[in-house]
Amino acid sequence: MVDAVRKHRPNLSEIAYDEIKEMILSGELAQGERIVLERMSEQLNLSITPIREALNKLAQDDLIRVTPRSSYEVISLGPEDISDILDLREMIETFALKTAGENLADFPVDLFRDLFHKINSSGSYKKFVETDIKFHEAIIAASKNKRVAKLYSYIRNPERVLMIPSAKIEGRIDTAVKEHLAILKAIEKKDLNLAVEHLGSHIQRVKSLLLQLHQEK
Repeated sequence: MVDAVRKHRPNLSEIAYDEIKEMILSGELAQGERIVLERMSEQLNLSITPIREALNKLAQDDLIRVTPRSSYEVISLGPEDISDILDLREMIETFALKTAGENLADFPVDLFRDLFHKINSSGSYKKFVETDIKFHEAIIAASKNKRVAKLYSYIRNPERVLMIPSAKIEGRIDTAVKEHLAILKAIEKKDLNLAVEHLGSHIQRVKSLLLQLHQEK
């Protein structure tokens, strides 16, 4: 009985999974970076077995690529990946907004407006990414279609990998904050068509910047 109610304690592979995933999504591990098992083992103070198990699970989540020689590297997203991911993101998020119905009246406009104004003054890309994630997840959650969230989760991990280089573009945070505030203003005014238009333009702008960034490499 005690075992049945005991809280789940993460095993070593779960700990490794969470740590490495955060390193990827935060940009600490860059796209295409090779992961050396021994080095990662030392860094996380874990044996190689849970590290390997975690990397194999991250490969299933489309965050790690297993090479033919059974080595591991962070996924590297090319122009086609960028276009596919951002086009899907626009399709899903604008659909979520269109199907929100009366749920849109409860959208936390004041909360997000305050958060984005604070970012505008701090200029921290990490704070921006964190708030951006919460904002777009709130749009997905507003939809009355309960399958939208599951569909969105398919692109969420690779899409987050793209957020770091996008946020680091000089001047991008200020512009992105204005784009988000425009979406919020349209939602506040209950102008759904304008909100959808601003949201679509925002996502396509991110796509254009990432494609340009990739071309300049």
